Amino acid sequence: MLRVAFLVMMVSGACLAAYAQTPAAGVVHASVAVTADPSNSYALYLPTAYSPARRWPILLAFDPFARGETSVKLFREAAEKYGFIVVGSNNSRNFQDPSAAIRLLGADVKEHYSVDPRRLYVTGLSGGARVASSLAMACKGCVAGVIANSAGLPSGRSTPGPEVADWFLVAGTTDFNYPEMLHLNEALERNNAVSRFVVFDGPHGWMPKNFAEQSLAWLQLRAMVKGLALVDKDFVGKQFDERMTEAQSAQKSGDILTAARAYHEIAVDFRTLRDVKEQEALAKSLADSEAFHKAKKNEKAALELEDEVATKVGTLVAGIAELLDNRDAFAKLETAAENESRDQRQSSNPERRNAIARGLASAFAYAVETGQQAMLKKDYRSAREMFQACEIIQPDSAWAIYLSATAHAELGEKKEAIQALKRAMEKGLTNPKALDDTAFDRMRNEEAFKQIAASLSGAPKQETAK
Repeated sequence: MLRVAFLVMMVSGACLAAYAQTPAAGVVHASVAVTADPSNSYALYLPTAYSPARRWPILLAFDPFARGETSVKLFREAAEKYGFIVVGSNNSRNFQDPSAAIRLLGADVKEHYSVDPRRLYVTGLSGGARVASSLAMACKGCVAGVIANSAGLPSGRSTPGPEVADWFLVAGTTDFNYPEMLHLNEALERNNAVSRFVVFDGPHGWMPKNFAEQSLAWLQLRAMVKGLALVDKDFVGKQFDERMTEAQSAQKSGDILTAARAYHEIAVDFRTLRDVKEQEALAKSLADSEAFHKAKKNEKAALELEDEVATKVGTLVAGIAELLDNRDAFAKLETAAENESRDQRQSSNPERRNAIARGLASAFAYAVETGQQAMLKKDYRSAREMFQACEIIQPDSAWAIYLSATAHAELGEKKEAIQALKRAMEKGLTNPKALDDTAFDRMRNEEAFKQIAASLSGAPKQETAK
C-alpha cells in the first residue's frame, strides 16, 4: 500500500510557502530538485498567470519510466489554457516502490506552490496510471479526479464508488490494455462513479495532445459541476457543442457503441448545467437498437480474438522464459507471430485487425516486463532472451531492439550490443538520452559506441511514447 502522507498534508490547509526564487511561469522546467532530498526531482509547469496570491488546481503525473518532462510537456498547453499547475515525477518508475518519491514530491509541492487542496488531480501512463489510481483509492476524497492512461486500477483492487474520484479513462485502439479500460468504465458506471472513456487511434502509450486537452477540459467541467470552480457559461456551452459534435459524428459513421456511450456521458456531465433529456433519450434509443446489440456481439468477438492471440503467443514466450536457449520455442514463436501478423495485414475488418494487434502487443508487453524484471535481478541471459522474443513479436520496434542492446552490453557482448543499437537507429531510435543507461558504461570508450552517440546527438529529437 502506498503511503499517502503527502496527500494529507496537501489537504490540511496549512500555510503555503514559496521558493526564494519561484521557477519561472510559462516555461517547462525539466528538473526541479526536491529541497529535502536533491537526489529526487520533478518536472514542472506553472501557468503564465501563476501567482501565490490565489490557489491553483494541480495535476501530478507519473510516467512508468520516470520521464517527468514528457508528461508535463504533454499537458502544458492545456494547463496554460485552463490554469493548472503540472508536476511530473522524475523518480517514480515501474518495478520500484514509489512511496518515498511520492512523499518527497508531495511535501515539496505543498511547501513551495499555492495549491487548491480541493482540486488535486493525478494522472499516469500504464504502471504510472496504477500509481495514480492507488493514490486516489488510498485517500478517498483527497483526489478530485484521475486521468488513467492505458491502465486502470492496481492489481487486486475492487472498483471504487463515487466517493473516491472522477475518472477520465483513455486508451489506444491497439493498446493491449484497451479491454481493461473498457471494462473499468463499465464497472465504474455500475458503481455510480462518474467516468468518461475516450479512445485514440494508436498503441499503448501517452495520449495525443488533443486528448490531454480534452481530459483537463473535462476536469474543469467536473469542478464546475461540483462547485469547486465558478460556472463559465461560455465554456460549458462550447464543451457541450464539441461533445455533441463528437457523438453525432460517431453515430453518423456507424460507431453505435461510441455514440451511445458519448450521449450517456454528456447527459451525466451536463445534467446539472442544462437540459439533457434529448441526450438521455438518444443514449437509450441507441442502447435498445438492434444495431447496438449486433455491435456488442462483434465487440465481444474481437475481445475474445485478442485474448486468444495473446494467450497463444504469450504461452510461447513463457516457454522461452522457463528454459534458456530453447531454440524450438523461439522457432514456434516466430511462426506464430508471423501467422498472426499476416492475418492482421490481410483482414479487411478493422475490429479484427485491432484485436490481433492488441493480442500481439499483450504478448510483447509480457516479454518486455519479464525481461526488465530479469535485468533488475541481474539475470542478463534471461533478459536477453526475453528481449529477443520482443523483436520476434514486433520486428519493427526500435525499443525492443534497444532493450536487446542493453542486455548484450550487460553480458559484455559489445559487438552484439553495437549491432543492436545500429538496428534500433534504423528502426527509429533518435533519443541520445537512451545511451545514458548504465548498461553501456563499459562501452563508452569504444569507437563504434562513440560514433553511435555522435549520430544520435545530431539526429532530430523525438520523444517515444513507450
